[in-house]
Amino acid sequence: NYGTGFTDRNFDRVRRDALIAERGTFSKYMVNINGHCGLSLLTPYGSQGTLNHYTDSKREPLDKLRMARHAAFGIADAHNLDHDGVSSITQGDLKLDQYLLVDGYFKLGDFNRGRFLRKNKRTGEACAYTIGNNDAKYRSPEEYRYDPETAKIDIWALGSMIYMILTGKGVWTGVNEQKAQKKIASNKSPPLDDKWKESNDPVDRLLVKVMYEWCFVPDPEKRPSAPEVAKFLERESEKIMKEMGLSEAKVKDDRLEMDSSYDS
Repeated sequence: NYGTGFTDRNFDRVRRDALIAERGTFSKYMVNINGHCGLSLLTPYGSQGTLNHYTDSKREPLDKLRMARHAAFGIADAHNLDHDGVSSITQGDLKLDQYLLVDGYFKLGDFNRGRFLRKNKRTGEACAYTIGNNDAKYRSPEEYRYDPETAKIDIWALGSMIYMILTGKGVWTGVNEQKAQKKIASNKSPPLDDKWKESNDPVDRLLVKVMYEWCFVPDPEKRPSAPEVAKFLERESEKIMKEMGLSEAKVKDDRLEMDSSYDS
């Protein structure tokens, strides 16, 4: 049984999901698609669960680093489907549950809240759009102000994901949704415990830097693109992994060996 009835709106949402998935089959960090019909997508079976299942502050630093890499690489590839550096889509609902663990990689899927972005013929930039209702506490300031949105909304959400990968807690824990949204709309970044801000662990320091200097940037025009965030994280994380003693091959493989029965 389907969880929703057939409507033109739902059909279009699933159509977007399927088309983006098909365009992303080049990436090992995006969920593959084997078929699509009506309200159904046929994809590899994600029996090991989602990224949300594996987050825990006590996880090994290398695991956290690879999880953050997979998250960043997935949205970077989704934002570069045309390989021209200009995103033609937004994911629009980027969170840990959208990444399935398949064959050692967390793979991004579920694009039915996303949008296709038209390109301005004069400027070459992607056009903005609006959405009438934005929930939760992990979204960008422009979403909670109901300003025009671009692919940059996914970068703020990526920061919220990395926050949970690092700390094991969601952003704005202990603050109700309405108050958190008002704070975010006024360009406030989520507070972080001193334990993480003052950590000397190189993985902790890198993930904090990525969150607060690359993702939680209030002005979307100054916020880096997903490929830019991913390239920075890739470069700096590879330095750390080599310092940990990993071989070049092991660094590049990027595969995670996770216990599928793990319960945080």
